[in-house]
Amino acid sequence: MHLQTVLTLGAILICDAKLPRKQYFHQPNELSPNPSQNSQALRPLQVESKNEKTSRIVNQYKRNRREILSSVFDSESYESSLTWAHSERLDVNGDVVLRWVNSDTSITFRLEARTRGYVGIGFNSARNMRGADLVVAWVDDRNGNARVLDCHGLAFDDRAVADEVQNYELVSGYQNDTHTTVEFRRHLDTCDRQDFVIGDDTVQVLWALGPDGSDGELPTHVQSGSRPLRLLLPVSKPDSIPLWHWDVRLTNLTIPHDMATLFWCKIFKAPDLQRKHHIVGYQPLIDSRPIRNGRPIIEQNTASPVHHMVLYECAEDPDKQWNEWAEGDGSFGPKKPSEWSACVTPIAAWAVGSKGEFLPENVGIPLGEKAGVSYYMLEVHYDNQALHEVLDSSGIRIHYTPSLRAHDAALLGAGIGISALHVIPPKQRQYKTVGICSPECTNSTMPEEGINIVSVLLHAHGTARKISLKHVRGNQELPRISEENSYDARYQQSRVVPGGRKFYKGDTLITECTYDSTSREKPILGGYSASQEMCLSFILYYPRTELAGCYSMTPVKEFFETFGVREFYGLSILQVENIFLSNGNLDNLLPSQLDSEMRRNPEEGAMQGDDQGVGLMKELIIREPPEFRNKTFMAHLNEMPWSEPLLTEKIEISFYKGMHMTFCKNRDDTWGAPIQIITFPNYTEIINNDTVEKSCHYKNIDGIPSVTMAAAHTSKIIFNSAIMAVSAMVIIAR
Repeated sequence: MHLQTVLTLGAILICDAKLPRKQYFHQPNELSPNPSQNSQALRPLQVESKNEKTSRIVNQYKRNRREILSSVFDSESYESSLTWAHSERLDVNGDVVLRWVNSDTSITFRLEARTRGYVGIGFNSARNMRGADLVVAWVDDRNGNARVLDCHGLAFDDRAVADEVQNYELVSGYQNDTHTTVEFRRHLDTCDRQDFVIGDDTVQVLWALGPDGSDGELPTHVQSGSRPLRLLLPVSKPDSIPLWHWDVRLTNLTIPHDMATLFWCKIFKAPDLQRKHHIVGYQPLIDSRPIRNGRPIIEQNTASPVHHMVLYECAEDPDKQWNEWAEGDGSFGPKKPSEWSACVTPIAAWAVGSKGEFLPENVGIPLGEKAGVSYYMLEVHYDNQALHEVLDSSGIRIHYTPSLRAHDAALLGAGIGISALHVIPPKQRQYKTVGICSPECTNSTMPEEGINIVSVLLHAHGTARKISLKHVRGNQELPRISEENSYDARYQQSRVVPGGRKFYKGDTLITECTYDSTSREKPILGGYSASQEMCLSFILYYPRTELAGCYSMTPVKEFFETFGVREFYGLSILQVENIFLSNGNLDNLLPSQLDSEMRRNPEEGAMQGDDQGVGLMKELIIREPPEFRNKTFMAHLNEMPWSEPLLTEKIEISFYKGMHMTFCKNRDDTWGAPIQIITFPNYTEIINNDTVEKSCHYKNIDGIPSVTMAAAHTSKIIFNSAIMAVSAMVIIAR
């Protein structure tokens, strides 16, 4: 017990010595009668109380400070021999590199930073240090000893303070002429409210570098930033099998400076393989060069406009000109040949922030199985909101092997059909929408023994905060197949389903997205632009079936009636519905209404290349009811009183729990089940696992299962022996 006390007090002492101090002066009983002002006034007092508590501890053990500090072992004599499962650059230049490996209960980090001062790292659900779990590390210039401090950010001030309990264990640390390297570990869940629980959700990993020589102090950092990451990722890649790759990429496509959103499609001929191979992984190939003075240049730290890419398998008709298309440059998305609609089966789906993936070792996606010609379509979405002229040659590298896996796998697209009928009102903190893969579809397309779901890529845009893939059987919801409660559109990596999930005929898939639109002044419509929204799941499963896509959207008539609109000039509701069912193509509009397929948005000053009906919303002129007459539907939508909670709640419930038009598409572009209008399924929801109380039996670093090699164990014994010796002296001195 004395040992734990000394360790804790020593860590607090060090952290307190490093933290910048701020003096607060208050007289008793001088709080404002205003409760909100009381809260503001109490905050400095709370900080003062923390500082006083730390000071008392420091004064009590001041005579032991030299002994406690000297107990930190000489880290230059040891460096772990861990195999780091994951590695990420936290900044663009690679000045801060984080490596890590985890067990079932703990995680070990290696932090490499270009600094000879302190380096800080933090974990939070937000992109700032308020309330964050913070670790500060440095190597003492005088003796080469490394130290780590467990701290946290204040909820109301951008400051770090010492944790009451130190839950981070130093493994090793050293520095050279340019870098500081520190290794440390902790429990995934320390059961300490001042520490972040590391789980399956995306974490905002914060970092900061102190100026050179900032040992024992915490002056303002000279560099800082954040990076969204998932820390509990499986390691899945082929180790010993023969592996080839096929690069599917565009060639010198010019993105105009006035195109804010652009979709480009290109047909590719697969490698000529005489027998079936398996696709086992893929990686992005990002090659975007800004054009300056008419010439493309390589410019460091320039963000690529590539937003996401999907590679589709084509169910080609031998009578069509597939080979000719494969030799061409491709086509602007809305203008692509109608025959390309046969390219509907996703093979690889990549989005911003992903490094690609390798499939689990028991599954592979067939390639060249017919021992003949196969064609694929690459669809690239460019988000060029910065309005730069760019020369792009991006694409996807497909990894494949002749060593066949046990199962043929496939990707299934599910969620909300991409169209302007997907509406998110402005000024909403948590607004939910859903897309349904109906039991009629799965009953028609799934085998009797069902399928096994392996992994899921959840995809939406910038206002999404949560996405979950729900599984309903009969009238009961089963545990979520995949779930992200801290979604960040900057980081979209596939999520392996632990143990897999059995999915049977007649089961229902529900993709649910939760959005935060508090920063938006006008409604957000569904579409491909980053300023619009999506709600999709790309599901990897086996055995392969004919099903390629399973979506839903609000029926057109019900959609407009929800907003009080019954009739438009020039177009019947049925005609409007037909336009949306043809992906929002405006070709069916009257000539007077068809001014451009790529409509210029006067507010953004740029053309949107594929708006999925957004332009139509601006053209539809309301006829009935009289109170909205002669307004465009978009104007009507913008003018609604969105600040009224009763209105937005009613609309949310209507779209969520109301009628859904379902779509069930096969790989050959035929219908797996007829288009249907169904009611939202009635089922009993599962209890959110986050609400279950947990029992915690530890409060500090004791008992962290080691993931280091024998050398690490030996060093820990030496370290603990030194601590025990010093502790004995402290106890005797008392």
